[in-house]
Amino acid sequence: MKKSLKYIAYGVITMTGAVASSGSMAADGTGNASAQIQQAISITENTAMDFGNTAVDASGGTVTISTAGAVSGPAGYTFSGSPAAGAFTASGDASTAVTISFTNGSLTGPGAAMTLNNFTHDAGGTPTTDGSGDLAFNVGADLVVNATQASGAYAGTYTVTVNY
Repeated sequence: MKKSLKYIAYGVITMTGAVASSGSMAADGTGNASAQIQQAISITENTAMDFGNTAVDASGGTVTISTAGAVSGPAGYTFSGSPAAGAFTASGDASTAVTISFTNGSLTGPGAAMTLNNFTHDAGGTPTTDGSGDLAFNVGADLVVNATQASGAYAGTYTVTVNY
């Protein structure tokens, strides 16, 4: 029995040494981390999009306003008034590339709602904020006039999204 205890004690000491020696093989390292915090972008509408006065025929069609505020449409339509492209200023980080996207809208009034879609902007292929963090741009779009559209005043909204 004494001999058995001697071997058990030796085994425990040997195992303790093995466990202790494996811990001495560990090493610590230092990881690096970084972050770039960007200012939230704000958007201000400077000029509301206005297609002006449009006289239409009974067939319906698409009226387009350019980013310069020029209105055009099907033969037989006439335009008057003071049309205006939408104008916006986005503010965020200085000298930073952004994307501009749109969500379709609609104009409602005395007749059926008219879809507002196919948006364009004049901020270029790679819009970038200036040294102050601002980006001014104009917006054009298509207005889909329904056949036999009722006359009257129509108004609505669309969404402009500017993102880093």
